[in-house]
Amino acid sequence: MIKTLRLIATLAAGLTLNPAAMAQAYPAKPVKIIVPFSPGTAADIVARRLGTRLSEMWGQGVVVENLAGAGGNIGAGKVAQSAPDGYTLMMVGINHVINPSLYKDVPYDLARDFKPVVRVALAPLAIVTNSKFGPNNMQELIALARAKPDSIRYGSGGNGSITQLSIELLKSKMGIKMIHVPYKSVAPMLTDILGGQIDIGSPAAASVVSHAKAGTLKVLAVTTARRSSAMPNVPNMQESGVPDYDVASWNGLLAPTGTPDAVVEKIYADVNKVAQSKEFIEQLQLQAMDVSVMRPEVFGPFLMAELDKWSKLVRESGAKVD
Repeated sequence: MIKTLRLIATLAAGLTLNPAAMAQAYPAKPVKIIVPFSPGTAADIVARRLGTRLSEMWGQGVVVENLAGAGGNIGAGKVAQSAPDGYTLMMVGINHVINPSLYKDVPYDLARDFKPVVRVALAPLAIVTNSKFGPNNMQELIALARAKPDSIRYGSGGNGSITQLSIELLKSKMGIKMIHVPYKSVAPMLTDILGGQIDIGSPAAASVVSHAKAGTLKVLAVTTARRSSAMPNVPNMQESGVPDYDVASWNGLLAPTGTPDAVVEKIYADVNKVAQSKEFIEQLQLQAMDVSVMRPEVFGPFLMAELDKWSKLVRESGAKVD
């Protein structure tokens, strides 16, 4: 009887914990980060590097679970239905602001079902050509596209992918026409650029660093507003004469809606500590990614701006998933 009363008292005390006390006690058990993509992807790399450091800081396990499928929709749907207690998080990527415009049945609403926690990192794409293709910079490429509409063939890692939409954004901003050649993934696209079967592409910068050093690919520009730490001598798009162009493959943490603000703030603060460490910064730079932390109240509007940006471009370009 006494044990029962103690248990009831303990449970009652837990129910009356205020948010500050919850944050102070967090985490009291292992935390799961769902990566809705395959192992080895940028989101997976960021989650695992971050999880290792957070586990050390918290004295609790941080489990990274890959739940890939439908462009990230399957994993996102699971997180949306998880308990809003801070123990199930998702490493979100740019797919999640593009997917609602591409798929008919997306199992989540980005604004309704998730609470922004922190943006962690971003990675540029790179505009690349094979070494024998004429243009040596973006202005020469744009000039050729204007002089000979639909003469340039650009590849992508699939219909509706960021590797397609990044070029569609360039076409829209500069008023040029090029022919899209979709592939099932980025790897065969790069093979055909190297072989001269297609002219240009916009893969992740990380996938072309070695080719650039070997001289087998020309990197005309990186797509982010700032230069990449992996290729500091390559200009960004705005330096290359393409105004208001900023495309990054970014990653950050989301929690289910209803997660207490104090818990979200605790996670943000600890992630920010990890992100400031030299070791973590260097680990990401080895993968051509840069640390780029956003607070929850900044990350949220950023997500909505990205959602609006890409939904408009999907409509204008007519991009569709296979």
